[in-house]
Amino acid sequence: MKIKNQWLFIFIYILILVGMMVGLAFYLSQPTCRVSASCVWSGVLGTAVTLIVIALLLGAAFLRWLRQPIKQLGVLVQRIASGDTQARLMPQSPGLFSDLVRAFNEMRDRLVHQLDSLEKQQRQLALVLQHMADGVLIVNGQGYVQLINPAAANLLNTSADVAHLRAYAEVVRHHQLIELYQHCRETEENQVAAFEMSGGRFWQAVVSPFKELEVQGYLVILQDLTAIRHLETVRRDFISNLSHELRTPLASLRAVMETLQDGALDDPPAAQRFLERGVHEVDTMTQMVEELLELSRIESGRVPLRVQATAVSDLIIHPVERLRSLAERGNVKLITELPLDLPLVLADQPRIEQVVGNLLHNAIKFTPPGGKVTIRAHLSHDKENVAAADAVTVEIKDSGMGIAANDLPRIFERFYKSDRARTRGRSGTGLGLAIARHLVEAHNGRIWVRSHEGKGSSFYFSLPIADS
Repeated sequence: MKIKNQWLFIFIYILILVGMMVGLAFYLSQPTCRVSASCVWSGVLGTAVTLIVIALLLGAAFLRWLRQPIKQLGVLVQRIASGDTQARLMPQSPGLFSDLVRAFNEMRDRLVHQLDSLEKQQRQLALVLQHMADGVLIVNGQGYVQLINPAAANLLNTSADVAHLRAYAEVVRHHQLIELYQHCRETEENQVAAFEMSGGRFWQAVVSPFKELEVQGYLVILQDLTAIRHLETVRRDFISNLSHELRTPLASLRAVMETLQDGALDDPPAAQRFLERGVHEVDTMTQMVEELLELSRIESGRVPLRVQATAVSDLIIHPVERLRSLAERGNVKLITELPLDLPLVLADQPRIEQVVGNLLHNAIKFTPPGGKVTIRAHLSHDKENVAAADAVTVEIKDSGMGIAANDLPRIFERFYKSDRARTRGRSGTGLGLAIARHLVEAHNGRIWVRSHEGKGSSFYFSLPIADS
């Protein structure tokens, strides 16, 4: 059986001890030492001193043997503490330290596994916070910001470096957010509130207290609900406008029917007038329904576009000629300015003619007698946010009443109309501009308007140039 390392020194020491005892017995058995006490004492003393010296030497060697793996263990612990997760003790042969080495390596493996799991979770949390659309702040118990994600930094117009370890009030700089946070600290309950911010923005804030062991703080979540609020406003206005647009022809139809029932049928000329009025109102509702269906198909992408290289003049001449009689009845002058060297554009001709027709019809309708409407086209300019020589811009300019500044951002919404008092008798279904916007955007173009109240309006739309 193999002797373990830790017993090697004891075995050697016993061998030396036995050898020294045998040597001492042999020395004392000599005839000269039998009758001499000093010889006996010198032999015993010499043997004792020799054994002590040998024991000290073996003990020093044993201590050195013990210290070497302990020193290696200390160095390894320092390497692991400094982040070297690959460090480990080499397996040893069976002995005093083999179990310790094995236990230490197992502990090191578990520790590294736990550290890797924590690091992975930390990376995942950081990634989530980095890409969250909602703003997140973590505030410690003393009221200082410990963490802020990019979304919150963007909403609060700050940065993570500037906000870190600054007071919450200094970071948010909004009295309602500060009051909500203070109320949460006082009650230690979740607080939720919505705020109307500057610039027409709408936020919702949620402040939640948390306590984990000895760590106490507050989680602040900021949500920018401006787009949702806008969609809600559009939806509410859409329902209101649709109800209004349907109520008018329905009320007129009801009046026509009641008049006919009350005796107008007995007066053929009057009956004819009322029937014509009823037909007109039915046509208005039919047009509204058809335009709603058309807009729905365009928005859902169910209207296929047959895009091909087309001359700009072909897109404009037909709508102009079709509406010239309307302009003449209103004493409005139509002016067309189309350069001969314009490149071909990518367009579905019937759809773009529909866009031109809608814009031109509006321009004529809102231009007073004696005014003029100008249709021109040119290469796009950088100031219009379209790369020069990449698109052609069509402009339809009128000398009408113009559009109020408050109405400009919403002029392309469904059913949206400017001041009804100023447009009474001249407004349509309110869907033409919405249809025009979706058709232009389906062509990878854009549509916009510039207007000054009382000085007329200019509607523009751009179309990409066909590859030569």
